[in-house]
Amino acid sequence: MSDAVIIAAGAGRRLGGVAKALLRTGSTTYLGRIVENARAAGAEKIVVVVGAPHAAAVREEALRLGIAAADIIENPEPERGMASSIELGFRAMRGSRAAYLWPVDHPFVTLRTLALVERALGPYEVARPTYGGRGGHPPLVASAVFDRLATCSTAPEGARTVIASADVIDVLVDDPGVVHDIDTPEDLA
Repeated sequence: MSDAVIIAAGAGRRLGGVAKALLRTGSTTYLGRIVENARAAGAEKIVVVVGAPHAAAVREEALRLGIAAADIIENPEPERGMASSIELGFRAMRGSRAAYLWPVDHPFVTLRTLALVERALGPYEVARPTYGGRGGHPPLVASAVFDRLATCSTAPEGARTVIASADVIDVLVDDPGVVHDIDTPEDLA
């Protein structure tokens, strides 16, 4: 079974300054849907990285969802970009066999996709879901890559550079949720 690092530290500027983690989908939040799916896929340790200006509200939601307080990590400098949050999240994953790198703006990934990615990881360092010829989220990262992700802000393109240099298997899935990124109001339609 694989664990999860959920990146929820963004300011949501392109969405008018709202916390993506707190956007609603059905009866839950984006964060709630991701946590539910990660648990259903077998994740025992789920780390949520939060940041200003929504850190307190997202932390409260994570606690409500049953995330341990010690597994909610605040990025003191989220303005440095997503790589800084990825670093913090993967530093906290010591002892895990593998973890999904899951941005909170990808809440519509199916359990079937998670199962396919989990089965595909095998001897590879990363299993990345793909749809329509595009790499998607969440990639499943083996522990051998954690240290590289824990310093990814020094790479030219952050985590993207680290993953591109890893032994990656692309997993073709029939799941548009892996590439459905919620960044702008138009993405909500």
